[in-house]
Amino acid sequence: MTSQRNFAVIFCIMGGFSMAERYTRYSTVNDVMKEFLIYGAELTKMGYPILPMVQTVPSNTVDFSESLSRKLKGHKRLNVNFFVDDEKFERLYSAPDRYIEHLKCFESICGLDFSIDTQMPLVMQMWNKYRSMALDWYLTLQGIKVIPNVNIVPYEGRKWLLDGIPKYSTVCCSTNGRIRSKRAREEFCDGFYQMCSKLEPTRIIVVGRLPDELRDLTKVINLKARNQRMNERFGKDKYGDK
Repeated sequence: MTSQRNFAVIFCIMGGFSMAERYTRYSTVNDVMKEFLIYGAELTKMGYPILPMVQTVPSNTVDFSESLSRKLKGHKRLNVNFFVDDEKFERLYSAPDRYIEHLKCFESICGLDFSIDTQMPLVMQMWNKYRSMALDWYLTLQGIKVIPNVNIVPYEGRKWLLDGIPKYSTVCCSTNGRIRSKRAREEFCDGFYQMCSKLEPTRIIVVGRLPDELRDLTKVINLKARNQRMNERFGKDKYGDK
């Protein structure tokens, strides 16, 4: 872990951060809790690492599984997203160092997106948010440009979902499975506007189909998800319901 400590110190000094305000400990033998992922991070009161703001405009995105294809070309122009089933990128959490050089080949990545479902026990939701943000911090530390990922829901009673997400940054989100009904689209748009009011992002990268209600927003950059490309290829309706 010595090299990780040294890298975190250098990163924080170059960023003008005081190490006295940073997380610099390991609580378990052999670090079974993977605290190396948040080493050097400033934490919120709830313990989420505070991510740095980024400014970027990716022109296209592929999901993590697609990014591993040997047929893929033009890596430096592509963003990598994790808006797929958790099992497709669980290996990144298990062995992040194995994929660092791979992810460095791309223009940027969207923040990790371990599932947060309102029907889950609250502690599971919070744990998945922590895992996502801990990996985001660690990958940032390795020189990978990470666009903070926001989970779009109505935030009343759930403001912790935005904990650690920087203001005035480019952020990203996904509409996969979120806008299939009128009610779902209304809830998504309501949460979207709440997020914008709270974070005041410079740009919002929306991966997946964009609700009509958000099409006139100049800050929104819409990128197609893989399932969207497949739906269009096989003639699905505009929200992928059929």
